[in-house]
Amino acid sequence: MTFKRKNLIILIIIIISILLVLLAPFGYQVDLGPGPNSIPAMLWEYSTYYSFRYLVPLQYYVPFYVFRIVILYAIIRFLGEKLSRKWLVILGIIGELIPLILSIPASLILNSDGENLSPIIISIPILLVFVIVVAFIYPKLKTKLEKS
Repeated sequence: MTFKRKNLIILIIIIISILLVLLAPFGYQVDLGPGPNSIPAMLWEYSTYYSFRYLVPLQYYVPFYVFRIVILYAIIRFLGEKLSRKWLVILGIIGELIPLILSIPASLILNSDGENLSPIIISIPILLVFVIVVAFIYPKLKTKLEKS
């Protein structure tokens, strides 16, 4: 009985993780050049100029969100007891810093008019909060299920 409940909990956590990776915004894009500010996620983007655009971030923000897929893989390995809690949290922190680390040097590149070509993306740590919750609550939940 507990084996089935444990698998159901793992499945629910994986589904929530996939939804967060795909649909939760990963940052606030501050455009220093002529473009508008926006809030991008992996499958959508909201900006003050375009309103909502779907599937456009898949094309333009690949370097910024590719590490979110690594975090999803890390969550699955953690649930399979192949990754420690410490490494899961470290990967979550790195995943939230990647957009900022990549965008600050890129924002220093100017075009011929003196405008910035690349925006600065400030991370929104929704996925990091979820990683911390999974890292600290799932082991307690697992031991509680094993006792009953």
